[in-house]
Amino acid sequence: MAVSFTAPAAADDFAALNEVVVADYLLPRYEALADAGSALDAALRQGCGAGTLGADASIAAYHEMADAWMAVQHLRLGPSELFLRADRIQFWPDKRGITGRHLSRLVTEADPAALEPQRFAQGSVAVQGLPALERLFFAPPEGADPAFACDVAVAIGANLKSIAGGMLDDWREGPTPYAAVIRSAAEGNAAYMDAKEASLQFAKALRAALVATTDLKLDRPLSTSAKAVKPRRAESWRSARSLRNIRINIESAEALYRDGGQAGFAALLRRQAGGEEVDKNIATAFAQARARLDALPDSLQAALDQPEGWQHLDDLRSHLRDLLALLSGPFSQTLDLPLGFNSFDGD
Repeated sequence: MAVSFTAPAAADDFAALNEVVVADYLLPRYEALADAGSALDAALRQGCGAGTLGADASIAAYHEMADAWMAVQHLRLGPSELFLRADRIQFWPDKRGITGRHLSRLVTEADPAALEPQRFAQGSVAVQGLPALERLFFAPPEGADPAFACDVAVAIGANLKSIAGGMLDDWREGPTPYAAVIRSAAEGNAAYMDAKEASLQFAKALRAALVATTDLKLDRPLSTSAKAVKPRRAESWRSARSLRNIRINIESAEALYRDGGQAGFAALLRRQAGGEEVDKNIATAFAQARARLDALPDSLQAALDQPEGWQHLDDLRSHLRDLLALLSGPFSQTLDLPLGFNSFDGD
């Protein structure tokens, strides 16, 4: 049976894509992040109020906040880029050990004034977010006063709540909410010439999720052989969630690609000449990556400790590189969305 295709993707197609990404993908995820920030703040205040830094509720709230962040970590546009918000939520990779040094200094000096909200938010980004909180929970600095360490954790929780809430507000409220900026791109505005340029930002975010996963989260700890592994280069290794992070990254990337009904990336791709085959290959690559991840524990170190653990992780890396090649090549070319580079390239 003959297969018919529409004309190449037009302005209306990209405008529809932008609308569905904002309404059904971005806003729900930033709402979840803001909710997680509020829950973390409350849990830390309650736990430290009872004199317990690592209370079960606080640890669970940390993981929920980390989960919510992993779902938007790749979205380096608009409100995420303002006020160093992304770095303040997660200063990583930290190749020079800045978080450890700055956190040790903070808890050793034990100056309550350093935790005043405005001063804390304007201080070192390395101690403001999830990596510093992870250290306090799972590898506290030696000699730290437990009471002040709790105060630091509470300051981090309040800061994360403020940052997450600020990003959500900037997306949907105020005189120029960024959701409206995306939606008005079809008419042209200060940020985008047209709807296609805004769609390109989302395509770059899709690619960014794969670049960060392969280049930063797998290449750095896995190296080139099982004898050269450096598991402490993995993201969130102290809380044993390095592969949990990657799982959420891939799920979120796949949702950005596949969801959205007839307005989403996958459906738009299938309407282009040759796009059905490209979509089939992308779907297969996502499925292969998910299958590999489903067979692995949350911890990269635990995965490495399994028989043939390094090989399984290397296979995962290979599947993700295949997926990245599909996005950078056939996906980009078929939709005429030149992806170029982004903030994760070359880190």
